[in-house]
Order: sequence, then C-alpha cells, then structure tokens
Amino acid sequence: MKRIFLALMVFLSTMGHLHAQSLEEINSLIDTLEFGKSTPVEKVNILNQLGYNYWVIDSQKSLEYGNQALSLALEQDYKSGIAMAQRVLGVAYWTQGHPKKALENLNDSQTVYLEIGDSEGATNALMNSGMVYADIEEYSKALEVYNKAIDTYTALNLTDRIATTFTKIGTVLMEQKQYPEAKEYLTNALKIHSENNFEYGQAEAHNRLGRLNLNLGQLELASYHLGRALELSTKIDDEDGLLSSTIQMGRLHRLRGEFPQAEEILIASYADANLKKLRKYKLSALRELKLLRKEEGNLREALILYDEFILLKDSIFNATKSKQIAALAFDNELRQKQQEIALLKENEQVQNLTNLLLSLGLIAISTIGFLMFRHQKVKNNKNKELIAQQKQLSQSKEALAKTELENAHLKEQELQNKLNFKNKELTSYTLNFVQKNQLLAQLEQQINELGKGGKDMEKKVLELKRTLKINTNMDRDWQDFRRFFEEVHSTFISRLNEKHPEVSSNDLKIAALVRLNLNVKESASILGISPESAKTARYRLRKKLELQPEQELLDYFLQLERDI
Repeated sequence: MKRIFLALMVFLSTMGHLHAQSLEEINSLIDTLEFGKSTPVEKVNILNQLGYNYWVIDSQKSLEYGNQALSLALEQDYKSGIAMAQRVLGVAYWTQGHPKKALENLNDSQTVYLEIGDSEGATNALMNSGMVYADIEEYSKALEVYNKAIDTYTALNLTDRIATTFTKIGTVLMEQKQYPEAKEYLTNALKIHSENNFEYGQAEAHNRLGRLNLNLGQLELASYHLGRALELSTKIDDEDGLLSSTIQMGRLHRLRGEFPQAEEILIASYADANLKKLRKYKLSALRELKLLRKEEGNLREALILYDEFILLKDSIFNATKSKQIAALAFDNELRQKQQEIALLKENEQVQNLTNLLLSLGLIAISTIGFLMFRHQKVKNNKNKELIAQQKQLSQSKEALAKTELENAHLKEQELQNKLNFKNKELTSYTLNFVQKNQLLAQLEQQINELGKGGKDMEKKVLELKRTLKINTNMDRDWQDFRRFFEEVHSTFISRLNEKHPEVSSNDLKIAALVRLNLNVKESASILGISPESAKTARYRLRKKLELQPEQELLDYFLQLERDI
C-alpha cells in the first residue's frame, strides 16, 4: 500500500509541475489583459488565447474566456475574433460532453471564417467538428469530415495540419480495428510532425502508435512509442496526453507480467482521472486494473473492479448515445439550415438575374424611346379603332345573346303552351271518355229494361245492344287514350316498365288513371269494370310495386317522374 501511495505522489507531482508551466504562460496573458494597455481587438485575441490554453486544463474556464471574447468581438464587429471565439467554445463544449453545442459553435465558426476568406481557420474548425463526431463514435461522419479537411490543407500546403488530421484518421481507423491502414496514417503523421518539429503532434502520434502496437502484441515497439509520448507530453505540458500515455504504459507492464510497476501506474492514473472527472480515462484504468487483478489471481478484487467497470461503462454508453442523439439533431438542423441557405442563394441569383434583365430592358427602352414616341400617336389611333371595333363586336355579341335568350324563352313558352294544350286535351278526352262510358252503361241498363216488353221489342233491343257493343270498343278507346296520355307524360309508362317489368298492360292502365288523379269510380267507368274490381286492381298494383301501407300510389308515381 505504501508503494502505491508513493507512486501516486510521484504522478501527481509530475502533473503539478505541468500545471505550474501552463499557469506561468496563462498568468502572463492575464497580466497583459489586466494591466496592459490593449485595444479591444487585442483584448479579444488575448481572451481567445486564454480560452485556447485552457482547453486541456480547465474546460469551464475555457468557456468563460471564449464567451468574453465572443461578446467583445461582436461589439467590435471583429469577424476573425468572433470566428476564433466560436471555435474555442466549440472545443470547450466538446471536452465537457456537449456535442450539439460544440457542433453548433464550430459550424458558426466555419461560416464566419469563410465569410472573411480565411480557409485555414474554417478548415481548423471543420477538423475540430470531426473530433466531436469521432468522440461520439460516429466514425463514418468523422472520416468524411477529416477527408474534407485534408483536401483544403493540401490545397493550402499546410503540412502540419495535414499531419494532425492524419493522426485523427489513424485513431478512428484503429477504433475500427483497421490496423494496417491506421499504422500507415499514424506513421506518416509522425514523420511530418518530426520534420516540422511540432512536439504536440509528435506526442499524439507516438501515443497512438503505442496503443496500436499494444493491440498488435508488438510490446517493444509499443514501449518505444509510449516512452517518447510521455517524454514529449511532459515537455509541452499536455496533461491529457500524459494521462493517456501513462495508462497505456501501465497496460504495457501488465502485458509484460511486470505487475508491481503496472499496479503503481494504473492506481495513480485512476486517481488522477477520477480527480479530473475524465470518465473515459477512468474506464481505461479500471479495465487494466481489473485484468491485472485477474492475472494476479486476485479474483475477488477483480470482480469488484469488474462491477465498477460495468457501471461506468454503461454510464458512458448511455452518455454516448445521448450525445449521438444530440449530434443527430444538430445534423438535421444544419441540413435544414443549409437547404434554406441554398434556397436563399437561389432566390438571390434569380433576383440578380432579374435585376440584370431589368437594366438591359431599361437601356433598350431608352434606345428605342424616340422611335416609340414617333409611332405612339399612330398606335393610339389604331388602339382607339380597335377598342371601337371591340366595343361594337361586344355589343353585337350581347345583342345576339339577347336574341338567342329571347328565342329560347319564346321556344320554352311555346313548348309550355303546347304542353298546357295537351293537358287540356287529355283532360277533355278523359272526361269525354268517362261520360261516354257512363252514358253507354246507362243506355245498356235502360235497354235491358226494354227487353222485357215482348218478342218484337226483344229483337229491337238486341240490335241496339250490338250497336252499343260496337261503340264500346275498349281497346280502340284505350289506344286513343294512351296516345293522348303519352303526349303529356311521355316517359311515365316506359319508366314504370323499366323499373317494374313485371307489371301487366292492365296494371299500366290503372297506373295511368291514377297518375291523372282519377278516383276509383271514374277509373272503373273508363275501364268498363265495377268500382270494386277497380279497387282490387289498385290493390294488386300496390303489391307489385311493393309500396308501404302509408305510401300513396299517386305520390309514388309523381316521384317516379321526378327521378327521370
């Protein structure tokens, strides 16, 4: 236990030394800010530098300085300062685990950089957004962003930024277990950083190559790269890189079977990660401590560490998913915003084209204005003549339409008069028909009475009966009646036959008489039957038509005609 405590103190004292070096530069900037006679623009630059320096030390202070820089830059309309402040805020939000806010600020930073023509600044912000996507395990999106950044860095011949992006791509490929491709990117990154003497980039590349060789089981190569990473991170005050490499060094000792050294390093790393609330590094340290205890045979402590490891892993997994959802929401919002911008640009292009066409039109109008003036009078006269002709044509059309309307009214009146005449003729014929049959029936009754007066009288009565029979030819009378009826109600019988094909000719006669609103007695007289027989015929017709008891025949027939 004493050995572990001493290791922890050594590690913490190293970190304290790094803090002291970093704080020395930070304090110098703060003194310049507070006591120097700086212009507002210079203050923005100092605030942004402070926010930049605090990225790997204290993300909350990085946010505070970034917000101060942004507020002052907005007041001064200092575009470069605005863009850098938004980049500082984006990376600070990323380190705090807020990917949506990080991506929003980094995207805004790119936009401002592009507005002022700073391609390098815009690409730096783009590359930072790739780091956010990689952190939330959106590897495809991260690689897409990194490759876009490389294209611009290559065009600008910024080899150090190309190398940094190579390191990011190699890290993503390593997470995807594409080790040969990852090694190629990381080796190229280390070579370029070494040529440029960029120590931070060298430290990062050595760290990743150390992890890669540990994954491949190449322990000697891993030892070399991790040793170089620790040396460089210590020199440049890179706390994050130092902690990452220290945990990997503990892993190396475990894989070599050097358990005491591994224990000292991993316990110190775990304590530092826990103190700084760096959960991913804490998880890495826990994983290695769990495996160490298992390989030592201390299964009870390995199980305790495993339980803590699973709880932390689940927590990080849930946080990662939440970050992915937040990033997805940002991507959707960004896509919608880009569509709106594209639409605005398209509208602007259309407006510009419209303005150009209008300008050309005005020039053309000015050029031919004199000629138009000379011909305007002639044109006006022609227009007046045309208007007069159009007016005359319009009046002719109105008169014609009026005449046609009057003709239509006259024709309608003529048809209505004809229909009224036919109605009167049908009514007159029907009344004559009824009166005739009533008269003939009365004569027949009287003749029957006369037939009782002797043989000579009986002979004369028979002759009179034959005469009556000839004059009571119902078929001929019905045909005449039907002709008059159909002239007035042209579709009634055909419609009734169509809807009720089962009705007989006698049913049609009954229906026609009902349609004329004749009572039973009048119907019986026309049909030459008794009123009771007429009632029975009506009853049979109702059954064939399947009418309800409360439904009147006449109402049904009227409705039948209206439905045509």
